[in-house]
Amino acid sequence: MIKIALDIMGGDKAPLSNIFGAIDFLKSYKKPIKIYFVGDAKIIKKAINDVPSNLLNKIEILHASENIDDNDKPSRIIKNKPDSSMIKSIDLLKNNRVNAVISSGNTGCLLSSSFFKLGMIDNIKRPTIPAFIPSENGNFLITDVGANVQVKPAHLLQFSKMASVYMKYQLDIDNPKIALLNIGSESNKGTELTKDAYKLLDKELKNFIGNIESRYIFEGKADIILCDGFTGNIVLKLIEGMTNYNFNLISSKLNLENNSMIDKVKKLYDYEQYGASPILGIKGLVFKSHGSSSKIAIKSAISNAVKLCKINLVNKIQEAIN
Repeated sequence: MIKIALDIMGGDKAPLSNIFGAIDFLKSYKKPIKIYFVGDAKIIKKAINDVPSNLLNKIEILHASENIDDNDKPSRIIKNKPDSSMIKSIDLLKNNRVNAVISSGNTGCLLSSSFFKLGMIDNIKRPTIPAFIPSENGNFLITDVGANVQVKPAHLLQFSKMASVYMKYQLDIDNPKIALLNIGSESNKGTELTKDAYKLLDKELKNFIGNIESRYIFEGKADIILCDGFTGNIVLKLIEGMTNYNFNLISSKLNLENNSMIDKVKKLYDYEQYGASPILGIKGLVFKSHGSSSKIAIKSAISNAVKLCKINLVNKIQEAIN
C-alpha cells in the first residue's frame, strides 16, 4: 500500500485546498492507499466532518502544533519549529512510515529540512527542482527553478541526468533533447558558467543540442532546459504571469470570457495538471507544489506522487548516476 504525507498547513490556500484536493483524489482512486493529513487536528477534523466513512478509512490525522511562514529561516527551521506540519511530514518519510511527502509550503524550508533530514542520493552534489511547462509543440522541462541560486557546470550535468530519468517516466521520452538556457546559440556566449557548462555538457552528453534562447523554448527544440535556480525561477514565474495576462487580455478585448475555445487553450497551459514536482537528488520522494495550489493541483500532485512511488524514482536516479 502506498502511503503519502500531505502538509495540510502549507501553501497560500491552506488548509482547505490541501484537504479537499486529497478528498477529490480519494474519490477517484480505487486502489489501497493511506494519506496522512499532517496539521492542526482540530481544523482537519472539522473540515472532513461530512466525508464518507469509506474515504475516512484512507486518512490518518497527525497533529502538528506549529506552522511555517515566509518569515522562517530555512537554516533554522528544524530547530525552531520541529512540530510544524512540514517537518513532521518529512519525519514520516525519514522513518519509513510513508513513501512520499507533498507540500505547498515555503520552498527554502522544504529544501533545507529535506536535505538535512533525508540526505542526498549517493554522488549527487546538489538537489534540483524541475518544472514541466505545457506547450502545444510538446511539453518540456526546465531545471533548476528554485533550489540553487548559484551552480557549477558539474551541477548542471547532474541536473540533466536526473531530469532525463524523470522525463523518461513522466512523458515516456527515453532520449530527451537537452539544451542550456543562454542569451545566444553560440558556444562562446554568456557568463563564465554557461561557457564552461557548454563545454562539459557537449563532452559528456550525446543528446546535448547546445544553447537555447528563451524566445525559442516553446518551439519544441528541447525537452530539457538547464539553468541555475535564480534564472529558472524568473523564467517560470514570467511564463505564468504572461500566460494569465494574455488570456485575460484576449478574453476581455474580444469578449470571450465564456468562450469554450479559450477554456480549452487555458487547460493546455495549465500547470496544475502536474500538481507538484519532486525535488530531484534528495534521498526520498519530496514533492513541491505551487504555493498557490488549488485543490485541483493537490489532486494532481497526489496522483503524480503515486505514479513515481510505484516506479521508485529515487532508485532509478541512483542507478542512472552510478
